[in-house]
Amino acid sequence: MKALEHSSFPALAERISALYSEEDDSLLLAMLGQEYVINRTGITLRGQKAPDAHEAVILGYLSSPGTTLVESPWRALGDLADLSATEFRKRVEIPIAQHATEFVTRANALLPHFDAYLSPSLIGSDLAITVRALPKVMLHVELSQETQEFPPEVWVLFSNNADQFLSVENLQLLGELFKDRLLSLLRIY
Repeated sequence: MKALEHSSFPALAERISALYSEEDDSLLLAMLGQEYVINRTGITLRGQKAPDAHEAVILGYLSSPGTTLVESPWRALGDLADLSATEFRKRVEIPIAQHATEFVTRANALLPHFDAYLSPSLIGSDLAITVRALPKVMLHVELSQETQEFPPEVWVLFSNNADQFLSVENLQLLGELFKDRLLSLLRIY
């Protein structure tokens, strides 16, 4: 939070595609379809202090060197850093895959709630979506329903230069926030 005390909010807003309120000296930033207010003392979501994981991702995004979104070619988390994709698969993709059929059948009702839209599948899956996770960090999600031969599958890919806007740890965390948001919306809608 110390970095926020001396940041130029107007310049920051322009670089990261946030809205700047001169009246409140604050930023309004969308993440996964939710609006966060960022001011010198902290980050709020719906008037309450944002959860720590949300703050970590947003602060990482605010302090990143990135300037321009490069959407494709899409990249897996393992392509963005030297790490095994096993943990990401276990913590993000497998939990979503368990609900793939439910999500595919209700996608049209759910997509607007987390700033997503239908997109062409790269692999012939049952459903492909693009999610504006942050203004300059996109996710491409492919979902395949269970068949007699194959279990349900989900693949979450990141915009080509997502690592210019978030560290690998924060990209992993963003994936987990996306999973949590998606599963929460499935329970509500």
